[in-house]
Amino acid sequence: MIEIPVTSTVSALVGVVIVGGGLIAMHVLGESPSRHALAADFAAGRSSAPRVLEEVGAVPDELKESSGLAISRTQPGVLWSHNDSGDGPSLYAIDISGKLLGVFRVSGAMARDWEDISSGPCPAEISTPAPPEKSACLFIADTGDNNQVRPDVSIYIVVEPRVGDAGASVAARTLRYRYPSGPTDAEALAVKPNGDLTIVSKGRNGTIDFYSIPAASVTKAIASGEIVTAIFAGNTGIRPDQRIGRLVTSAAVAPDGLTLAVRTYYEVYFFKQVTRRGQTRWEDIGDSCALGDAEPQGEAIDYLDSKTLLLTSERARGRPGSIHRLQC
Repeated sequence: MIEIPVTSTVSALVGVVIVGGGLIAMHVLGESPSRHALAADFAAGRSSAPRVLEEVGAVPDELKESSGLAISRTQPGVLWSHNDSGDGPSLYAIDISGKLLGVFRVSGAMARDWEDISSGPCPAEISTPAPPEKSACLFIADTGDNNQVRPDVSIYIVVEPRVGDAGASVAARTLRYRYPSGPTDAEALAVKPNGDLTIVSKGRNGTIDFYSIPAASVTKAIASGEIVTAIFAGNTGIRPDQRIGRLVTSAAVAPDGLTLAVRTYYEVYFFKQVTRRGQTRWEDIGDSCALGDAEPQGEAIDYLDSKTLLLTSERARGRPGSIHRLQC
């Protein structure tokens, strides 16, 4: 969750206006040098306007602090979300317009500071009633740590429930992990198709970094209850800047597993998977997509398909939380 005055952030942004034919016109709000930071990136070619940025819905009242988004790969039209800190351990199923489809209580889980959610293959330790090719799990990141004091954090893993069972409880298994250099605030989690986890730090330590947990370590840890240490997997190259909301709030892997989208409050960055000397890492594609003032406080992202992303925002500045469709 952002802790700077939102009014200051708004005045720092590059505005996005959609005009006829899908073209995007950019303008700068405010006059001070710091308020031109995003506009400078755009002018220098480091940031580009989206080809499509369309509001398609609003999150329901129950999701006033929608902080994560996972699009179901087994139930067409179903989106999963959750609230930030302050809510209980609950999952919310909605459709793309924001209509509430069901609420599920997550048993065996705490909701200290849920920050992101991702869909991925169920670890081998978690049994599912569906055939392997149709089973999916939801990974819920209880990883928020504004004061960076938590010695370890948790990811709760549940078999994706069926929307028709709304009102039921779903049982969670817990993955506990720590960071190699001590407590770190992170709000972004993405699960690759092979089950490996990517975590992206928020940027409170002056850098925005990748961490990984291999699928085999996930399975072992949830079986044994041990606390694993995430692997430092490189710097993203994104320079955090709290003045303009350049702090990471969510991440998502494309369906083919080869592209990673990392969002801040008002931008989206893209990375490709590369393998060198036997090591697989995320490499910056080279530019970002500026969202401008489309969202009151952008918190979540996931891939709808290979070229289209969905975004959700918390309610803020007197505006309802929104759902946007994005193509960069």
